[in-house]
Amino acid sequence: MLMPDSGTPIRRRAVIVGGGTMGAGVAAVFIAAGWGVVVVEPLAEARGSIAARVGLLLDKDEVALAGVLRPVSSLSQVNWKRVEILSENAPEDLALKRRIFELLDESAPRDVVLTSNSSTFSMRSLARGLHGSSRMLGVHFLMPAHIVPLVEILDTGPASGHVVEKARNILLSLGKKPVCLKKEVPGFLANRMQAALMREALALVEDGVATAQDVDAAVRFGFGFRYAACGPIVQKEHSGWDISHKVYQTVFPSLNNSVEPPPVLDRLIQAGAFGMKAGCGFVQWTEPAARHEQARFNLAMRRAVEVACADEDDAPLDWRPHP
Repeated sequence: MLMPDSGTPIRRRAVIVGGGTMGAGVAAVFIAAGWGVVVVEPLAEARGSIAARVGLLLDKDEVALAGVLRPVSSLSQVNWKRVEILSENAPEDLALKRRIFELLDESAPRDVVLTSNSSTFSMRSLARGLHGSSRMLGVHFLMPAHIVPLVEILDTGPASGHVVEKARNILLSLGKKPVCLKKEVPGFLANRMQAALMREALALVEDGVATAQDVDAAVRFGFGFRYAACGPIVQKEHSGWDISHKVYQTVFPSLNNSVEPPPVLDRLIQAGAFGMKAGCGFVQWTEPAARHEQARFNLAMRRAVEVACADEDDAPLDWRPHP
């Protein structure tokens, strides 16, 4: 097997279970780093289109991917030679995912790290009762997986320490920025914080404080603009926690704390206004407008990666345990 546009033999291989949107994105991550990838996808249509979809993400044609991407219909067709890691990307169905890990427990070689990209289920719930649970852990890529640097490692289940470290080293070799969760919480780390922001954003729209367009602009061109340079903790290290403490005494009591989705979101769902894929949400989407926005978004994301990951400008920070 040869890497695309290279004569270097592939030494490392990964298996991706599930060839949907996330599976294609994760496959693209490994291929871009020079790995060979086997995609296990039982649905013929998705299996037949996986090379074209991965090629689109990597700006390569199917011919260039022929030596590094192999779609198969079942785990029984996987050649495990040189496979180091597996990423499960099946639909968010607990019974289905448990069945996949039961099969993997029986068939995958013991030195292969078995991971789930689930955004819902902990590896503890997926690996319960399995003999090989010590090599199973959550490794959660964020969409679009081939662009977003962050990957969450859910160090909260049965995996042993050396398996967690092996997964972390693999992610670093892929150019990713792994973070580890030490406790199980709904939404994990990134999506949990994102949900808190979204609750307040939709509440501001619902209450008529600002339009959806201006809420988006406030994040994109305001505090969100700073997050390509540093996270919320370091940003407040710049501005001073004493100032933030005074501001929060006024703001925190007025923040939305509803445990239910806001009415504006219920109305969108009831109207079938799911966003771009439905042709409308807060925005009316024609096909040309959607294509243009997707192209603009992907280009902007790639430029943001260049800024956020410019490690040569980063001085190592002396992080300490929280007070």
